[in-house]
Amino acid sequence: MAIIVLYGQTITDGIAKGDLAELQRLEAQAEAHLKEYGDIPTLLALLKVEIAKLEGRAK
Repeated sequence: MAIIVLYGQTITDGIAKGDLAELQRLEAQAEAHLKEYGDIPTLLALLKVEIAKLEGRAK
């Protein structure tokens, strides 16, 4: 199985093609990514909240 970099555009393009096998490969890779790295967008939101709190204290 070829490694595909999971950018939003890769997934969007896969959906547009409508190739079931490709969509299933993308899904498996996305699940593996989440398992290895976690939910990065949620973690980024938490980081921003903590940064804002600390910046507020510095004033």
